[in-house]
Amino acid sequence: MEEYRSHAHSVSSCKYHFVWCPKYRHPVLNVAEDDVREFFDETSDHFGQKILALEIADDHVHLFVQCDPKHSPADLARQFKSYSGKHLLERYPEIRESYFWGGGFWKVGYYVGTTGAVSEEVVERYIEETEHAPE
Repeated sequence: MEEYRSHAHSVSSCKYHFVWCPKYRHPVLNVAEDDVREFFDETSDHFGQKILALEIADDHVHLFVQCDPKHSPADLARQFKSYSGKHLLERYPEIRESYFWGGGFWKVGYYVGTTGAVSEEVVERYIEETEHAPE
């Protein structure tokens, strides 16, 4: 059954699948995986979003999130990336010195897709079952 969010004057079901990477695609997320989860949870709580699935590989993140329609995909990416990136660099100064000399943790770009004609179960299964082993 589809989960809808009720608002003052509307009902919505806005779900986005994001993928983004650390700058220079450095494989550093295995060191900070628990912290990435913590910062993403804090971000979703602060902005009233719901994380439906989260997969963290060494060099990229898959995030499947449900939000209110007032937040554009660009807003969501900015919210998650800016808060987590700032705090990751503060918490891991050794990673900052070794890999991120130019400032900022995440690459500027990202992938975003909606569930559209694909059910959320298919997206969640893809995120959970996709093998993210180092090559």
